[in-house]
Amino acid sequence: WPSSASAQRLQIRPGGEVDSSQVARYTLAETYLRAGQFDRAITLLEDLHADSPETYVFFDKLLEAYENVKQYDDAIALVESQMDSSAQDDQLRVEKARLQYLKGDEEAALATWNAILDGASSSRYRMVYGSMIDVRLFEQAAEVLERGREAAGEPSRYRTELAYLYSLNGRHKQAAQEYTALLGETPNKLSFVRNRLSRFVDQAGALDSTITVLEGAVQKEPLNRSYRELLGWLYLEHEDYRKALNAYRAIDRLEQEQGRVLFYFARQAADAGAFDVASEAYDEILRRYPDAPVVPEARLGLGEMHQRWAEATGEQPRDARGNRQPSPHYDAALAAYRTFLQEHPNHTRYPEVLRRIGQLQQDVYLDLGAAEATLQEVIDRYGNSDAALEARYDLGRIALLRGNLDGANLMFSRLVEELRLGELAERARYEMALIHFYRSEFETARTLASAIDENTSTDVANDAIELKVLLTTNKGPDSLNTPLQLYAEASLTQRQRQPGAAVQLADSLLGTYGRHPLADEARFLRARALRADGRTEAALSAFQELPLIHPQSQYADRSLFEAADLQANTLGAIEDAIETYTTLLTDYPGSLLAPDARKAIRRLRGDQTS
Repeated sequence: WPSSASAQRLQIRPGGEVDSSQVARYTLAETYLRAGQFDRAITLLEDLHADSPETYVFFDKLLEAYENVKQYDDAIALVESQMDSSAQDDQLRVEKARLQYLKGDEEAALATWNAILDGASSSRYRMVYGSMIDVRLFEQAAEVLERGREAAGEPSRYRTELAYLYSLNGRHKQAAQEYTALLGETPNKLSFVRNRLSRFVDQAGALDSTITVLEGAVQKEPLNRSYRELLGWLYLEHEDYRKALNAYRAIDRLEQEQGRVLFYFARQAADAGAFDVASEAYDEILRRYPDAPVVPEARLGLGEMHQRWAEATGEQPRDARGNRQPSPHYDAALAAYRTFLQEHPNHTRYPEVLRRIGQLQQDVYLDLGAAEATLQEVIDRYGNSDAALEARYDLGRIALLRGNLDGANLMFSRLVEELRLGELAERARYEMALIHFYRSEFETARTLASAIDENTSTDVANDAIELKVLLTTNKGPDSLNTPLQLYAEASLTQRQRQPGAAVQLADSLLGTYGRHPLADEARFLRARALRADGRTEAALSAFQELPLIHPQSQYADRSLFEAADLQANTLGAIEDAIETYTTLLTDYPGSLLAPDARKAIRRLRGDQTS
């Protein structure tokens, strides 16, 4: 972005000599200016300029004061009084044109600017261009540079300035042509071009126009890597992941990158939820470059991608006995992790991958025995690793699931004592708070939850705040806190994968304490337990009912989101799901779930390009 014409005034005149009296008066004038007393400041500055017209600082500050109070005629006269035949005259004429425009006399301003350009040198074109930019005459500024380019007979002159101006003016095709030519001349400008274009890709027609230009450039110069890289990035911005894959695949092959470029793309696509295309990229790396250095990370990336794909799929269908079947993508993730362990036994991320397998066994396949064995192996073999610390945390969760609250509390407390600070320590501290909550030791639970650093991790901090609010607002009505005890027991039972028992406890709480402030929490827990128990229709009714009974509850928007997810991913009722997501957006526009609801609606409607 060019310097403004105002800034260029600093080069108009050399400074003159000033005495102490002038310094004092000038300091007083500045004080008046800061106080907004422009008339007093102008009187002083006019006297100072009259006494010492060659002193630049008096001239400049007086000009600034005139402009502040919109005395443009006086400002123009001041500039004209300084004009002579010296080289500095060009800058004064540019300044005069700028002031004429600010005054509202656009015709006179354009005439002054054009007069400067008659037989102009390159520097004059830049001065006029900068002056026009200063008053936001972007179209006219572009015309000035076009004239300068033509006069010089140099098609590459002012390329970056014109490209940016074309983007500002919505002339995206011309901007793309300039940027493409710039890359052809200087391929190392790719990051610069991408940064410039990123500011305009959301404007109507910008992406399509730019992609068309780059596609043409790639056809003409298929070996130009910078063209292909920019085109691949544009496809990603356009969410056209299939074309992006082809662009990065070509780069990888032409440049003999051995899968590195494909790996970069695969991660980008997975982050955007384009799992099918990301999977194809990972598979191609492993198939085409089996001995490349990037293979271990690609194999791990493939496993992570399938795990995220499974998590994004939602609830899975159940077998004839009503047991939930893990997504096939979890199977694919597990297979990728096991292959990683087999093929890369000495890799630095081996402990982490081994622990990931233990997590899947624990949380997805519900095989606590296998999970314990895997996690214990991590601890025994890699005791000083971060993965071992995480494995100890997971073993604490398993102890809790088995009902061994004392053992779980001991594991978590040892982690807290050893780590003291950090996200894992805060997660362990939160689990300790939950254990005391499950035991109805509510004051201890509240104290532990209050000790959690709210800035450590968004998830654990939010969970801790929610627990504190629950404990603070739901005491009584009796001294035993019976409703809260029932809710704590139901929460533990639900966590220990006994959803049927959790439903019964929630029903008991609601039957006896239906008007208690805990009623909305109990209804939400009950709905989730019904879903976990495979009672889909009952769960859907419970989720839909909660916002009607408790429209102001913090669980109202969550219930609608869960209901829509059930409709879409379990019942296959797509239109009903869209309607429920829309209700969430209408009734709870400030919900934190609103972005996810909008994304789900687009996905269900098929709006996203895969």
